[in-house]
Amino acid sequence: MGAEPCRHLRALAVALEVVVVIRLTALLVAVVALVPTLPPGCPATQPASNEPVPTERGRLSTTAEAAESATVGQTVALRASATTTADGGAVYYAWLQIAGPGVQITHVDRAAASFVAPSLAETRTLRFMVTTSSDAGDAGRAEVSVQVAADPNYVPQGDAASGALGPVAAAGVDQSVSGGSTVTLDGSGSAGLGLRYSWREISGPSVSLSATDAPRTTFSVPQYEPNGTNTLEFELTVTDGSNRAVTDRVRVTVRNPSGGSATGPRVRVATTMGDFVIEVNPDKAPLTVKNFLAYVDQGFYAGTLIHRVMPGFVIQGGGYLPGLTEKTPGNPIFNESDNGLKNVRGSVAMARTGDDPNSARSQFFVNLADNAFLDYKPGEPGYAVFGQVVEGMDVVDQIAGVGLKLNPNDSSGQEVSLPVKDIVIQSITRVE
Repeated sequence: MGAEPCRHLRALAVALEVVVVIRLTALLVAVVALVPTLPPGCPATQPASNEPVPTERGRLSTTAEAAESATVGQTVALRASATTTADGGAVYYAWLQIAGPGVQITHVDRAAASFVAPSLAETRTLRFMVTTSSDAGDAGRAEVSVQVAADPNYVPQGDAASGALGPVAAAGVDQSVSGGSTVTLDGSGSAGLGLRYSWREISGPSVSLSATDAPRTTFSVPQYEPNGTNTLEFELTVTDGSNRAVTDRVRVTVRNPSGGSATGPRVRVATTMGDFVIEVNPDKAPLTVKNFLAYVDQGFYAGTLIHRVMPGFVIQGGGYLPGLTEKTPGNPIFNESDNGLKNVRGSVAMARTGDDPNSARSQFFVNLADNAFLDYKPGEPGYAVFGQVVEGMDVVDQIAGVGLKLNPNDSSGQEVSLPVKDIVIQSITRVE
């Protein structure tokens, strides 16, 4: 029989055997009976295996190899080789995945192919088969397996909207420290595979970080500046082996050493979205702090709302109950905006009406950015800063990211600042 008919029949036999391997392993015996018997003179087929297939009877001696294991995002090389007789002519390759979660093979028709290890919820084994043929009509095949490790940052398909994609960045907890001390920023709590780290300062007095590409970095704290900004903010970016990047921020507040006290009184604001801590400054804003702490001690704020959220500007609360029922506050206080404290990110100030600078009562706001236009200037009364968020600024930022709707308390009728779902201040209590 001529070589060309044998070659076609041999290809048909190999194709049917591949179907047996992939689809009907459990019925191997029954299906093998369906494979056509080649006429005399056509080389017989043999099952695929990891061992080289002998060259006798027209078979190519074929081998396949790859790394035994891989992690998500890693490019895995698949390599094959085939030995034929001197007059066998050119050798042709064809790669096929036969088991495991599907991947895209690059260069399926070459001896050297590759694929990228996928993101998997659990460790799985992927199997590949390479078939070979030559101009002389010889054929062979071999298999290889690669175990792909589970992705610690695996997110089910369709969950991208949850915001859970990528690794987890953890820049550490906010700190309140003394000027001249050495602070360590610790991002070692971040999670992911093959993480790379990048630190940067984003606000506050400029400092020099000991390292910007390590999990931990240190810096020397500047001295407290009575009329300046005493809060430094840093951002940590972590990038995993699949080049997925996320960020987290941490704040360091320089304590006011005046009056022999390292820190001012602190209160914990417990909300339905988490807690944050405010440190008040009675030295700079004595009347405002006294007024605020009086409401705290009376339990006035329990059950009130964060009723105004303006991303990139402020969150405001302390005056309304659910349903926008206004609580009855005490008397207005004198505006202490000319105290040297600035409306920087994380600072806490008293809310008031726009036309009366001495109208603040119980409502307060947290600045989400450096809002210098709210500061006191000659001829412009500004808004009185009386404290600073020293813990939980991440909670404040989460509140700033909620869904919003038109706020009926806004006189313009155009302000979209009322949270769609109530954010309730469960309590504000002193921290001993």
